Amino acid sequence: MLTNLASWLTTLGPYGLLLLSFLDSAMIPMPQGVDALLIAQTIAEPSNAYLGAGLASLGSLAGSLVLYSVARRGGRAVLERKASTAGVDKIRRQIEKFDALVLLLPTMIPLPLPMKLFVMSAGVFEMKLARFIAVILFARIVRYFGEAFVAIRYREQTTAFLKENALAGVLLGLVLIAVFYGVHRWSTRRVTAAE
Repeated sequence: MLTNLASWLTTLGPYGLLLLSFLDSAMIPMPQGVDALLIAQTIAEPSNAYLGAGLASLGSLAGSLVLYSVARRGGRAVLERKASTAGVDKIRRQIEKFDALVLLLPTMIPLPLPMKLFVMSAGVFEMKLARFIAVILFARIVRYFGEAFVAIRYREQTTAFLKENALAGVLLGLVLIAVFYGVHRWSTRRVTAAE
């Protein structure tokens, strides 16, 4: 069934990425499925690479907004079906301390991290919608446009290049997160000082 779905999504071109990223973010987890399809489509048709990356980013944002809204309405009970009470409390503390920054790592770096759990937590603990959107969109743009760029440059060697440079990618992601955290702390202090 998944092979048939992948084949059908491939026939849709970049719009298949929009649909797949929406489904992946909203309901059906497909670890690295969007990444694989984006890379494959970029290698096959480089002229559509950035359109595909943009549509994948928008689809992921739309799917994440669906999950965020469901969790916001459903409350903590929805979240506790997916994680232990201790796990939920840990995420709540992280959101209280770091706000939307907790979403950066699981949405930017293609590691096996429970992104949906963080997205649901953002809804349950009423993270500000504008911050939620900004972080999800930023992280997905960095990830998908970065993958498209690498796939245009390295073509069939893209997967090997990404595997060989996975640590460098993670470190770059962590640097971006540190920059975001610094800007967040600085802006929070300015707002507090102005009050």
